[in-house]
Amino acid sequence: MLKNREIQSCFWFLFLLALCCSVSSTVSPRRPRQREEGRQELLTATSYGTSLAIMKSWFHSSSRRLSGKELVGLLLRSQKLVAPVSPCTKESCRLCEDLTQESTQQVEGGNKEHQRRAQRNAALKPRLFQEAEERSVQKKKCQELQAPDAAVSFTSSGSRLAEALKMASRSLVALLAALCACRLGVRAAGRSKVNPRIITAPQGAREYAFPRSEKYPVFYHEENTSAIYVGGEGRLYYHDFATSENYVEDFPVENGGQCLKPGSPEDNKNFITLVAKHGDGMLVCGTGACAPTCWNLTQRQKGSPQDGRGLAPFTPDANSLVVVDYPDIYSTIKKSQQNGKIPRFRRVRGGGELYTSDTVMQNPQFVKATTLKHEESHQDKIYYFFREDNPDKSLEAPRNISRVAQLCKEDKGGTSSLSASKWTTFLKASLICVDPATKGNFNWLQDVFFVPASNWRDSKVYGLFTNTWGSSAVCVYSFGDIDDVFRTSKLKGYNGPNPEIKPGQCVSSGQHTPSETFKIADSHPEVEDRVEPLAPSRSPLFHNKHRYQKIGVHKVSVREGQQYTVLYLATDKGSIHKVVELPEGVQNIMEIQVFSRKEPIQSMILDHERAMLYVGSASRVVEVPMAMCGLYRNNCESCLLARDPYCGWAGGRCQAVHQNPEVHQNLDLNPWQGKCQKGKVTEADTYQNITVVPFSRYFLNCPVESHYATYNWYHNDTLIKTCNNTHPQPDCFYFIQNVSHAHYGHYLCESEEDGFKQALVRERLVNQLRFMSQKGRATTTLGSWLPLLLAVLLVELLH
Repeated sequence: MLKNREIQSCFWFLFLLALCCSVSSTVSPRRPRQREEGRQELLTATSYGTSLAIMKSWFHSSSRRLSGKELVGLLLRSQKLVAPVSPCTKESCRLCEDLTQESTQQVEGGNKEHQRRAQRNAALKPRLFQEAEERSVQKKKCQELQAPDAAVSFTSSGSRLAEALKMASRSLVALLAALCACRLGVRAAGRSKVNPRIITAPQGAREYAFPRSEKYPVFYHEENTSAIYVGGEGRLYYHDFATSENYVEDFPVENGGQCLKPGSPEDNKNFITLVAKHGDGMLVCGTGACAPTCWNLTQRQKGSPQDGRGLAPFTPDANSLVVVDYPDIYSTIKKSQQNGKIPRFRRVRGGGELYTSDTVMQNPQFVKATTLKHEESHQDKIYYFFREDNPDKSLEAPRNISRVAQLCKEDKGGTSSLSASKWTTFLKASLICVDPATKGNFNWLQDVFFVPASNWRDSKVYGLFTNTWGSSAVCVYSFGDIDDVFRTSKLKGYNGPNPEIKPGQCVSSGQHTPSETFKIADSHPEVEDRVEPLAPSRSPLFHNKHRYQKIGVHKVSVREGQQYTVLYLATDKGSIHKVVELPEGVQNIMEIQVFSRKEPIQSMILDHERAMLYVGSASRVVEVPMAMCGLYRNNCESCLLARDPYCGWAGGRCQAVHQNPEVHQNLDLNPWQGKCQKGKVTEADTYQNITVVPFSRYFLNCPVESHYATYNWYHNDTLIKTCNNTHPQPDCFYFIQNVSHAHYGHYLCESEEDGFKQALVRERLVNQLRFMSQKGRATTTLGSWLPLLLAVLLVELLH
């Protein structure tokens, strides 16, 4: 459904034109001929270049909604005054018809004027006819919209753009009409619903608050357990949500620290930066007051301190990435406090230390890394994802590029003294996340999540991207496509012959990459081809105006072994969006406000076996069930309309799928109405009596359960107010400023979503004086209530 805000943006232009025309006709009136000449000058002043500039500015801003004032400012900056035609919607049909009628009158007047001044105004007639033709098209769309169950349809974005460019050469009026339609068409394209259907606090959640707030907390959770580890300043917290068991282990600074130039009091403390499973125990590492230190923790017994350089940074706020793949450990942390060189990707423990060359990455910011097993062990790979500075410094080029890099796990280093400790199989490629409809480029990689599969080629990467407008997108890639890019693409900037062992190729166990191959790869580390999202669309899974920071992905098994993908996206507001992949597109079914106070989310860990989320902040960690079926109203229709893969209807209630796999759900393209028993939903027909004093104020409140529904207030079966999802709000209020005799009676709030209606609130407002009299509670003394009755009578007479 189109949003009123978008339509209002177009109406702003019409208002500006009307205002300017009113001022010009009042302050400096012209004779008819002068006004016609002025109109001609205005139309001919519009250049194709200016039209294109305005169109680009507006069209590429579709990822961020512009207000009417911003759009007017855009026109003023172009130093042109134009009057766009509002795109035709149900709300603007009447305006479209008025504009069409007005345009026809202009054409008729223009014909008479041409007869008298044909030579002088030869260009005016075709101009007016063109505008009339465009508005006639708008009128036809209006007539289509007035048909029952009509829907606004738009052509593809490329067709809209081409059509807009063609009209730009005729008239900026027609161009802006196309822009309106183009912008609204982007909003209406597809059936994805990217704003949350419901907003709620977590149901069935359990919380553990830290004894003190931690500025740089780190979290670790082992799959299929109910415990969480949290590293803080000189402490390690442990809490088991199932047993409520907890303990704290201290990790003080060892040997007084070694900060060369202490810049803040934090430099003299030991901040835990790594908590991970390592063998049979836990590996705990911290900054150690600029002397990185690690400890092994076995059955709650802390071992002796060890050198932690390369495993923990010197300061807690450093961009660091550590991957534990026992017995190997990979890290991006500097090993020397004085080393000013760019970070390297290292193997710090396991099969011999290796690091990347300093020239293969430009100021990298590491995001995440993983290892992937292939059919043959010597083909096993390491993939890590990062951002780096764009070598293209032109103004139109993005400042950063998102990358994926590959390394062979069994890389033994080079054969020469200069390459013996370097990775010899490094290659990198660009990640592309561009919406083909809007041409919006999401180039800032925020987070990734890996979804393994039985065949490694089918394993997926869910990449979370943002752009400069504050919008987010999710693009999905397969490791098979990534591997194909590295195997088949040419090296960027290299035109020489390929050696027998290609750059990036894994060699047999125990062998070294030839020096010739390493030299080519070291000087040309980037491949030409770019990694694109999954076919066939090669486009983002979805994008919206929310700024997401973290992503998690969970596969839910439902009836007959079918699986659905659920995305958990942490926002910058401290909440989590629960988004489901459905056959017709994604649907944002829920916003979970995890913390009672809006705290930034520091960590989000998924337990796939137990279907739990562990969400951490600077002061607490919360265990949130993925299945929260009790949030939905306890009837079949409400349960199915939620489209929650974790929940279904069975046994007269909405319950979790893992408790009863035979539940009814609404996840496919089949009509959902037939899955519920026929007949009306049983609801109480009784109204709650509310006594209200005359001349007082009163609020009628209807809780908004679904932001995809429309809420209607009825007074004695007459519609008095409608609340829709144009501007999401927690409640649908009806306010009575001054209660009079006409306001008493029956009030009903009814919601409607996807054809299903249900009554949410039934209230009967009763005059308090009459009600008390009927109940025998009014005093029998005439003098006690006579003054009030006279006052009521006086006000009624005055009305």
